[in-house]
Amino acid sequence: MPKKIDPQLRARCMRLVREHQQEYPTLSAATAAVARHEVISRESVRRWLAQAEVDHYQALTREPGPAK
Repeated sequence: MPKKIDPQLRARCMRLVREHQQEYPTLSAATAAVARHEVISRESVRRWLAQAEVDHYQALTREPGPAK
């Protein structure tokens, strides 16, 4: 069973990667550094970032529903 991660930790990790991405040669390096700092899996941070991109894209392309 997957471990339940605190939503605040998830948000903090994603924010840190975005804020410090310019300090690293690649997104993977920034992701790894944040994961080490927060003592969590690099893969978890990578997946959270990927899902956030998907969610953002879907929100941009979603057609508005009928007005209520």
